[in-house]
Amino acid sequence: MTLNSDAASPNLVKESHLAQWELVVARNRAERTKALEAASTLSIGKAVPSLPSTSISNVRNWPIDSGELNARQLAITECIPSEILRRLATSQWTAEEVLLAFVARAVIAQHLTNPLSDIFLDDGLHRARELDDIMSKTGIPIGPLHGLPISLKDVMNLKGHATTLGFVARADQMLEDSDELVKKLADAGAVFYCKTNVPQTLMSGECVNFLYGRTATPDNLGLSAGGSSGGEGSLVSLGGSAIGIGTDIGGSIRTPANFNGVYGLCPSQGRLPLHPAKYTTPTYLINGVAGPISRSIDGLEVYTRAVLSLQPWLWDFSCNNMPWNQSVYNETRAEGAARKLSFGFIANDGIVRPHPPIERGMAEVKEALRHQGFETLDIDFFSGKERLEEIALKTYGCTGGKATHELLARLDEPLIKEVVLSSPEDALTASELLNVGKEIYGLRQHFLEKWFNTRHLTANGRPVDVFILPSGGHVAPPHGTMEYLLYEAISNILDWTCATVPVGRVDPVLDSRPGTDIPFVPMSEYDRRNWERYTPEAYKDGAICLQVLGQRQTEEKVLACMRVIDAALGRPEGYMA
Repeated sequence: MTLNSDAASPNLVKESHLAQWELVVARNRAERTKALEAASTLSIGKAVPSLPSTSISNVRNWPIDSGELNARQLAITECIPSEILRRLATSQWTAEEVLLAFVARAVIAQHLTNPLSDIFLDDGLHRARELDDIMSKTGIPIGPLHGLPISLKDVMNLKGHATTLGFVARADQMLEDSDELVKKLADAGAVFYCKTNVPQTLMSGECVNFLYGRTATPDNLGLSAGGSSGGEGSLVSLGGSAIGIGTDIGGSIRTPANFNGVYGLCPSQGRLPLHPAKYTTPTYLINGVAGPISRSIDGLEVYTRAVLSLQPWLWDFSCNNMPWNQSVYNETRAEGAARKLSFGFIANDGIVRPHPPIERGMAEVKEALRHQGFETLDIDFFSGKERLEEIALKTYGCTGGKATHELLARLDEPLIKEVVLSSPEDALTASELLNVGKEIYGLRQHFLEKWFNTRHLTANGRPVDVFILPSGGHVAPPHGTMEYLLYEAISNILDWTCATVPVGRVDPVLDSRPGTDIPFVPMSEYDRRNWERYTPEAYKDGAICLQVLGQRQTEEKVLACMRVIDAALGRPEGYMA
């Protein structure tokens, strides 16, 4: 099986028959192909890498099995980020060879799942060689990310490159400046070499646009990579990036991490920086955040520690003065070692029951923790009547889609079918938006109290340390079928820290549909449609992931609890998905 990256676009025929937006698409894709061939030639020695048989749908291991990578490139790309940084800092590896190793996997990934919107190897090589020159002269890394290749979602602003947000109309708008976060990461030693694909408008749980096409998960090319950081999730899962930076306002880090079987961290608002004020559209109700996606918990920790060491509260007004709290992290790890942590398990959101593989993943993690001596509690946290999704959708669509309608109109670009766009008459008045804000604040207080009241259920009289819940009602779905977002949006609505942990793969034998002797009673219309779509064969090899949900601005505790979960699953400290 192969993924057609042009699947989201009309057939590109003779230019005389093309609409203006189609001409822009054709030109940009040609430029991307040229840059990709140059990067491939430099990193693996030929313009197009060897590809698997078209009958193969699971290509996750192809970068390793293809034989295109040399032993050094394999060693580099199979290292956790902290170890890469250690070897760079001790001059065992150069920034240039580390970059080329990840570029080699990135170009292979592009031919498999289409995760890239842009690749700019010349820029990356220039920076890597600068860093190597500094190391040869001083022997001292310039910062905590010295020489580490980092990929950027096509929402992050980088000087000299477009930030398309999946719109054809933005494809030729080259920026004259970078986000402050991007500048600071570069100053800390990060090496940028590519941007990754997103859905048109960003407001989709899938990853497809007319400009660059559709992105798939490597576990099963017939399944979605998720959105809106789908390119990041897919690229990272194939080893094409050490750490990817995604953004999240309704699950856009965790959905791609979930669908691609990797780790992702969605911080609370105000903890980690995203855009400077001039690029921010605030609502002060549900705000977007930036966070890392990686094949390891180590990658999430490396990014979070590094960014907080840069004191973002001094250069980003939206960040709180909260340095990395090593004491909280150590204390949580120690409580984990002493089996003093309690984990609350939330089976569903009261609206959609997860498919069998996710329920199996929940049961296996619960049993693993219980077997290790941890307290695990089943918590009935959601009634399904809180109107969480309705309130979130009102907030996301509060402007009536004004900016999106204007962007589409510039080139008469159509809208992808995966997005249902608000209309101008849906726009909220200031008074209506304030009322939505009151509802959100009320929900945050309500669920904080519910969390605190779990102290009546635990053996130690404290609230549960974290919740574990499904990452969605299904694993990565067949392309074009994603519709339900609440599982991922819960943490955004409540502004709680949340992360994704991969726990397994769909097995059609283990995850068969229950027999007809067990009647299915849907909790909602969403639930009915979700269940009717489930056939285990269609989801074969799809990643099973769970969410680890912590209270507001508890990134250190959530990361430490993820370590405990990984250990309970028998994984070593340096485990990579």
